[in-house]
Amino acid sequence: MSAPVQNSPQTPGKRSRIVISLERALHGGAPQGQPVYGAPVRRRKWPIVLGIIGAILVGLVLGGFFYWQHYKTKPAYSLALALDAAQRSDAAAFDQVFDTDKVVQSFAPQMIDEAKGRFGNALTPAMQQRVEALIPTLLPQIRESVRGEVMKHVREATARAEGKPFFLVALFLPYYVDIKQQGDTATISAKANDRDIELTMQRNEKRWKVVGVKDPALAKRLVDDVAKELPAIGADTIDEARKQIEKRLPGILPGGKRR
Repeated sequence: MSAPVQNSPQTPGKRSRIVISLERALHGGAPQGQPVYGAPVRRRKWPIVLGIIGAILVGLVLGGFFYWQHYKTKPAYSLALALDAAQRSDAAAFDQVFDTDKVVQSFAPQMIDEAKGRFGNALTPAMQQRVEALIPTLLPQIRESVRGEVMKHVREATARAEGKPFFLVALFLPYYVDIKQQGDTATISAKANDRDIELTMQRNEKRWKVVGVKDPALAKRLVDDVAKELPAIGADTIDEARKQIEKRLPGILPGGKRR
């Protein structure tokens, strides 16, 4: 092959010519910045990067969706529904996760203990039997009071969560209350406004429901509501005292039996 033709000095009045060496072009000797004709063009990498990012985002969305569906089967989710319903004062939605009848029944032993405590040393066996038999019959009277008081207390205890997205409240709720799950039963312990409250939840076919509430302060208030229905201390106390005196000191009291 002939040697490359060198450019001759430019003569005034003549056009300059650019001579490209074919041999240098074929062996990759093109000037820097100029494409080499016939060489393969490199593909850009950004479509691959975007594809990887898209796949990651799709994976995160699908993972989040399935996790949320699984989270709905947890007691924390149902409890969050009750909190949200209480904040909105939606009694119908609240009743979907709050079994009022069972919760009222759970207050029976608490109210009995509270009533017995008020009688103190004046509580006789007869009065104790009357209280234990009377409290269950008074439960229908306090049904609406129990639901209203619980909803009110829930609103006050969760005031900081008002206005926040529901999914955030549901996800972070286990960090604010103690939830212990054993099979189809869960116990939730919480402290709000210097009150210790314990909730009992049970799982049914659809979701978890609150079936029991342990709240000494509320039990005391409920006994106040039905106090007029409780037996009076006076007569029973006098009769019991008379029996004890007659037993220990027969013949002392008027009308008592003398030996």
